[in-house]
Amino acid sequence: MNTMPATMQHESYATAFIEGYAATRRFLVSRGAPIEDAEEIAQAAWVRGWEYRNQLRDPHLVGFWVNAIARNLFRARFRLPPAVPIESANPSYSMDLDSIDIKRLLEGCSERDRALLERSLEGYSAEEMAHEAGITSTGVRVRLLRARQAIRHRLDPVAA
Repeated sequence: MNTMPATMQHESYATAFIEGYAATRRFLVSRGAPIEDAEEIAQAAWVRGWEYRNQLRDPHLVGFWVNAIARNLFRARFRLPPAVPIESANPSYSMDLDSIDIKRLLEGCSERDRALLERSLEGYSAEEMAHEAGITSTGVRVRLLRARQAIRHRLDPVAA
């Protein structure tokens, strides 16, 4: 008996693309990607999905699978070295209020939660963080969820 998953055929992948491309683009925008980047990353994710479709275990989950690819491609953009060398960059003396707010929120977290949240903000996946911490990726996701809920509660105790 062959245990290898069946490769998704041209027609079914094309149908999934037509139905799921806009959702992948919206998914990326909801994660903070500018619309132009979301378009480009969504296209690249669907192409990569086609190239590796033989790794897809359940053809009914192709949209979720491609969204995971898109998320990883989006995160990888933050790990690339800067396009302009720092020495030649034009210095900006404006204050980054968002980074100050994030730093203040992270200071209210435990050391363990702060480390996980910082790695998450740097674009590392739960699997990568789990490997470093020596726990499961599910454990990392649960810890991140609880840390984010604690931050939300500190920001607005009534809504949380």
